[in-house]
Amino acid sequence: MPHRELLESFIEEAAEVLSGLEHGVAGLRLLSRPSPEASPTPSTHAPSTHISTTAERLNDLSILAHRLRGSAALYGYVQLSTLASLQERLLGTRPQLSGEQHQEFLSLLEQVNGTLRQGLSRLQAGGNDHDLGLLFARSGGATTLQRLLQQRPDAFQMRASRLHHATPPGEDDPEQAAGLSGAELTVDRQVQVFARENAEVWEYFAPEVHEHLASLREQLGRGEDADLQVMFRAAHTIKGSAYMVGLPPLGDFAHSLEDLLGAAREGAVGLSSDVRHLLAEATDTIGDLLTVGGGAPGTALPAQLASVAARLRLAHSGGPAPAPLAAPNRSATAQDMVGQASGNQATGNQASGNQPQAAATSIRVPAARLEGLMEQLGELVTARARMTRLLSRLDELQGSMTASQERFQRTVRDFEERYLNPDMVRTEGAALSSSPMGGLDFSQQFAELEFDTYNDLNILSRSITELSADFAEVRRRLSDTATELSEENEQLGKLVRRLRLDVNQTSRVAFSQATARLRRWVREQQAELTLQVEGEDVQIESGILQRISDPLLHLLTNAAHHGLSGESEDGRRAAGKPPQGTVWIRAAEQGNFLEVTVADDGQGLDYARIRERALERGLRSAQELDALSQEQLGRLALLPGFSTAREVGHVAGRGVGLDVVATAVRQLGGELLISSERGVGTAFTLRLPTTQRIMDVLHIDLGGGHRAALPVGSIRSLRDVPVSELRRDAGGSWLDFGGESVPVVDARPLWGQTPDPANPEARLVVASSISTLIAVRVHDFGEIEEVAVTAPGGLLAPLDHLAGMAVSGTGQVLAILDPAGVLRLSRRPEAWLGQTHAPAQASAKRRLLLVDDSLSVRRLVGRMLERGGYQVVTASDGQEALDLLQQDADFGAVVTDLEMPRVNGYELLAAVRARPETAGLPLLVMTTRAGEKHQRLAFQLGADDYFTKPVNEALLLRRLSTLRRSQPEVSA
Repeated sequence: MPHRELLESFIEEAAEVLSGLEHGVAGLRLLSRPSPEASPTPSTHAPSTHISTTAERLNDLSILAHRLRGSAALYGYVQLSTLASLQERLLGTRPQLSGEQHQEFLSLLEQVNGTLRQGLSRLQAGGNDHDLGLLFARSGGATTLQRLLQQRPDAFQMRASRLHHATPPGEDDPEQAAGLSGAELTVDRQVQVFARENAEVWEYFAPEVHEHLASLREQLGRGEDADLQVMFRAAHTIKGSAYMVGLPPLGDFAHSLEDLLGAAREGAVGLSSDVRHLLAEATDTIGDLLTVGGGAPGTALPAQLASVAARLRLAHSGGPAPAPLAAPNRSATAQDMVGQASGNQATGNQASGNQPQAAATSIRVPAARLEGLMEQLGELVTARARMTRLLSRLDELQGSMTASQERFQRTVRDFEERYLNPDMVRTEGAALSSSPMGGLDFSQQFAELEFDTYNDLNILSRSITELSADFAEVRRRLSDTATELSEENEQLGKLVRRLRLDVNQTSRVAFSQATARLRRWVREQQAELTLQVEGEDVQIESGILQRISDPLLHLLTNAAHHGLSGESEDGRRAAGKPPQGTVWIRAAEQGNFLEVTVADDGQGLDYARIRERALERGLRSAQELDALSQEQLGRLALLPGFSTAREVGHVAGRGVGLDVVATAVRQLGGELLISSERGVGTAFTLRLPTTQRIMDVLHIDLGGGHRAALPVGSIRSLRDVPVSELRRDAGGSWLDFGGESVPVVDARPLWGQTPDPANPEARLVVASSISTLIAVRVHDFGEIEEVAVTAPGGLLAPLDHLAGMAVSGTGQVLAILDPAGVLRLSRRPEAWLGQTHAPAQASAKRRLLLVDDSLSVRRLVGRMLERGGYQVVTASDGQEALDLLQQDADFGAVVTDLEMPRVNGYELLAAVRARPETAGLPLLVMTTRAGEKHQRLAFQLGADDYFTKPVNEALLLRRLSTLRRSQPEVSA
């Protein structure tokens, strides 16, 4: 609530404006009455003059309503501002009505003014404006407005106000240019035009309706235990607010929903599963209407609105709640939701520019939270005043120090002039002797004990003593002020920290905003599954929630069509599972990370099928696939275009879903974790770092004057460990920390610094990354500082080991390191080592023997190998290859097909392994045969790896490089 003085000022101003509105409407009432003294002589100009006068007065009153709307919104009175906005719109249309309709219009204006007057009276008495919409509806205003809109919809079209420049017809609105009235526009166009022309109203109206929809969904989720009173109140508020802002389609639909809920509340209609399903569909329809208002296409909205409204009226009349009239369309809609999500990820949400700016950037913040922020801001102002007072005391102390310094300088200067400048001393003595007293020395007339005498040394000593006392006093006051200043600075730091945390909370929304869409998908798909959601009250950054909504829908789709669809009810019972599958969605905040898990109790990942598809697509060779763990095999499903579905359908088989999920998580700087057990189920966990614009960081010294920082929230421990206690193997150095082996990454070489090998101790920062712990070795630890972090941009954006950039208190630019990114960078030395450090590469090209009976394959694969730096010799079949090997066995490897004339690939493998001079030669099979039987026989005959056509160039070159390193060099 505003300060009392501000509230009084607002009420005084609002009362003045409202009085103007009331007098204006009364004047319109008088103007509409026929004058008894009017001349009976007809006049052709009288009607037009009367209309012109009425229009001018309506326009003037519209300006007053606009002032009241803006003032109420500024002071946080949403309902009062909404009602004033309705008055502004009614007056701004300047409807040309006559007879009873004109009188009814004036009565409507008086009803709005009366409700506004009641609201001001409540505020003046210390109340609030929360139920003004309900008061307006009870006064009959909503009914009057609805009746007028139905009778004369063409009369209530917004006209250009004299406050603004008139827009030429058709310049902004194609419907207006074509001469279409509001009654002729379809519902979707009416909503979009309303949202565009009333962006300020839409900015607070749409979030308010979304809140009531969330309340409806929450109650519907309780089944038969739903609170009908809460649901009725939500529908009633939506109806009243829609009529107030001038959106009749939504008001009419919400009215039908309210009627059904009222009948259910009174017991006239039972809250059966069919009725609950209808109520849920009506709630989703209102959400669709708001989405269309935000700029989304809505060609199906008019039919959907009419169909659901008709079913609501039928259910209210006591008839059975009919099934949806177009069930196939609902499935198509759900498929479109998945497809649109994929498209948005693929195109980078290019269509977002068509939506109103307010809808993309506004967040609804509870008034209590804003009130708390204002209180903290008041404390901040008070703290600043105390700091200003202390700084004024420092200025006073500076003045005292300056005065003491001047006294000290004057004393020293006098002493120097008296003893270090004899001429000046003689001159002063002569002046004294020529004085009127004749140079009489009074001290000679008294004994030593009768009169104290002071020489210059005594005077200097006394002056220095006084100055010392002055300096001691200044030092004491300075110490006290510094202590108070330090305490105030500490309190200010705590206040700023608390304010920062609360401000961060204002950008967070409940996770339930994302789950409503998922519940609707399950309902519209009529999927045989149970959706259970945990953590709907978890507060998540609105930007993060928007970007994970589509990935969550893809994961739900994947669980339904891959995890659960392959199981029958009998099979689930045999496995000890309930007949109907279950999908769990859990959200939780763990430290600086947000974890969202989508799990199902289905059949789990089919690792054999994943291996088969990866081999068929040439993503990995058979040898590499055999070496992969189940977790690594599961991550192959995240690759673009990868799908284990045997048939491509509308929802599954396109290889888009998990790729979209992985891409979104990667863009957010997180990681997608996969856990699956065959026959038990699968869990996908999105682990995302929470957005922090201000954070505490630990400075780390990397040597050579280079400094960086690590987020304090990710640091688990700081340790000085003897180098001898670190465990080393082929994979690097490891630290035993809490019973876990933690990889050690030396960050100094990454910055071009050479570590000192003689240092017996390693300074380690044990930090937690998204999926593991990492020990970062540094030169030294620094201080902890609170900094403002910005995302790296420009040339620094591609560096994934940077979590952000900051400027320290000393003005030094700090790189905020991501521990996981540092670990990834350390494993790619080619990304940071210079040419002088890179291992020397052999300049001579290695010779390869390529064997295939297809000329086009030999040419295509031969060029791949040549681009990889190899010298390629080709053979058209196994016999020709054996002849070449007989003449010269100096080849680095043999790449061969299986099905060839004369000597096939299997026979070639056996012959090469049988000859001593070629027994150790690496052999790679490249064929169209991906069956397990073909692979097994090839490996039994001595093949080192197995590829399927078409072969992936990068994969082929990588495997050749690995096999070459494992073989001794062959001299030319």
